[in-house]
Formats: sequence, C-alpha cells, structure tokens
Amino acid sequence: MEKFKTAKLFDAGGDLSKRWFVYYKFLSPDTGKYCRYQLWVPQKILTASGRRDKAHEIIKSINSRLRQGFNPYAHSERKYTSLAVAIAYVLSLKENSCRKRTHHTYSSMVQKFNDWLISKNFLNMAVDDFNYHHAQEFMDYTKATLKNCNRTYNNRVTAMKTLFKVLVKREWILINPFDKIDMLPEEDPSVIAFTIDELVIMQQNLPVWHYDLYVCACLIFYCFIRPQEMVRLKVSDFNLKSRIIVIPGKASKNKKQEVVQIPNALMPVLMKLDLNYPGDYFVFGKNQQRGTVEYAPTRMAEAWRKFADHYGIEKHLYSLKHTGVGMAIENGINIRDLQLQLRHSNLEMTQIYLDKFNRRPSDKLANDFPDLASMGRNIAPVYAPLPSEIYIPSLS
Repeated sequence: MEKFKTAKLFDAGGDLSKRWFVYYKFLSPDTGKYCRYQLWVPQKILTASGRRDKAHEIIKSINSRLRQGFNPYAHSERKYTSLAVAIAYVLSLKENSCRKRTHHTYSSMVQKFNDWLISKNFLNMAVDDFNYHHAQEFMDYTKATLKNCNRTYNNRVTAMKTLFKVLVKREWILINPFDKIDMLPEEDPSVIAFTIDELVIMQQNLPVWHYDLYVCACLIFYCFIRPQEMVRLKVSDFNLKSRIIVIPGKASKNKKQEVVQIPNALMPVLMKLDLNYPGDYFVFGKNQQRGTVEYAPTRMAEAWRKFADHYGIEKHLYSLKHTGVGMAIENGINIRDLQLQLRHSNLEMTQIYLDKFNRRPSDKLANDFPDLASMGRNIAPVYAPLPSEIYIPSLS
C-alpha cells in the first residue's frame, strides 16, 4: 500500500467567498488508515486564477516532498518549533560544516534577523508560520532601515535562502520563504588600481616596515592569492624549487586544490622569506610569522592600513590583485595564462574580469587613428562660393 496520496486542490466550486485549500493523504502508522492533511490557499488572493496559481505551487512542492520521503508525522512535531530556536539550530549546524569566517558572516546576519523578529514580536512565531510575506518584509527592512546597498541586500537574500534551505531539507518547513525574493540590480563595481608612484612607495618602504606583509602584498600582486587563502597556507605548500605554490582545498575559495606559478620577479622576494620551519606551520600565522596559530585576514588588512595611512595610500591591500592583472594585460600576457593564474574555471570568467580593465582603447588607437587633416595634403583643394545666408558666429 502506498504511504501517501498526492496533493489536490479543493476550490469550493470556484466560490471565492469560501476557503480554498490543498489536501493530501498519508498513511497513519498508528491506525493503518489514510489521514488527510490540508494547507490553506491565502484568501487575500482575490482572483480565481491567482488562487489556482498559488495552489499549483503548493501542490508541486508537497508532491515533490512526498516523493522524496517527506513524513508529515515527523514534520508536525517540528513545524511548531519557534523561529528563533529553528534558526539557532541551523546556525549550530553551519558552525561544524563551514569555515570560521563564513560562520561569522551567518551569525552576523542571524543577529540582524533576530533583532527584526524582536521588533515585530515574531521571535516565538512557529517556524512553519513564517512565510514569503514575512521574508519580504524583513528584506524591505534591511533596505529601508539598515540602509543596505543592493549588493549587501543580495548577499543577505542568498544567505537567508541558504539557512532556510537547511530547514526545508530537514522537513521543518515545506517551502523556503526566501526563494521568491528577487535580487536587486547591482552597480558594476569599480576596479581601483595602484598608481606607479604608489607601487614604488610600497616596494621601497614596505620591506623595511614589515617584510612578511610585503611578501603578502607581492603574493596578491603576482599570484592573485586572496588574503583569506593566504592565511591558511602552510610551509609545505611553497615549492620554490619547482616555482609553484599549492593552494590546498582547505584554503582555496572553491575548496579545490589549485596551483599558481611563481613569476621570476617574485622569486627573490620569496627567497628572503624564512621557510625553515615544519611543513605544517602556517607561513603567515599569528603576527604574520611562521607558527601553528592561524592568522585572521582582517588582521592583515589592519597591518596594511597602518602602513598605507603612514605613506598616504588610500588603496586597499586587495587592490594589488586588480593592479597586477591590469599590468599583466598591458604587458601582453595571454588570457589563457591569466586564467590559470587567476584559477578561473573557464575563459569566460577571465574575460569578464579582463573587461573591467579593457574599457579604454589602447594607445595604438590614439597613435594610429587616420588623420583627416593629412588626407588632403597631396590633393588640390576644391573651392566654392559660400552662400550669403551662412552663419558666422564671430559676426552674429
């Protein structure tokens, strides 16, 4: 005997003054008979077509869940759990499944969410009662009250979708309330590169100021290694003999092991770095020294800011990546080599990145564009009398 009967719509014969609902049946483990479950179609939808569309969405979701093994008896025990408890549960799961910095980001977003729940008196709302309209109201709050830019807004939508997806997979809720929220258009982020003068200041002064920080700057400029990846690199990841640096899966952004080439110009810088330590030591550990304690990328940014402010440089440390890519393009390095060094999965990603630097024609256009004035040098001029009504600004 089938454990369930798929969902159907009760539309009250099309009467909009009556309650419409979606119902399905599931075999009771106690009685061995089918028990009917129903979900109301919102009465605030005032048209029959609108209600049918909403009912179809609910039916599709329920049937999909039933076929994947959803058990309403287990679900019924969880759906009344308070929203605050459910989100705290998800956050505890994320703590064991994602990186420390990612978990910190989730924690920060959940704190803002809880603040809003408290302001709305929703903290003890049953998790199953939190719907799309609540989710959209929260996102509107982040835009209007928290003044989130579109990029931050979109990042928050993505994070909340991810958190509530955990509740869907564990059958605490049937539908992710953040799935229908639209992303906002984002402005194309500007690419800020160092000037030659700023690069010279850095090259001449940073090695004396803090040599390990100078090495970090060079790794960003030459190898495009992200600060959050750099602080996870260990001594064994540096192979100066083969002129490569291995970015292990535990360190890389996409959690895959990758390799970057050490350019010739970077070799003298790395040769002066003391790597005579055990292979499992972090290269840029606590205080950016070799050690067993992982360093926070924010501390690296703070160390850079002290140096940059002292020498009047406003650029962020990571802007060295943009600078390195831009100068590599100008020096004619081909796109395939850049793709490999940037560790992009395809050339299309690299091309999108490069387009940020190629929005100005090259000097060839300025130097070689046809000159109108030179075209008539070997041709006799053609003269014709000017019309009497010609407009001459100097005489008007």
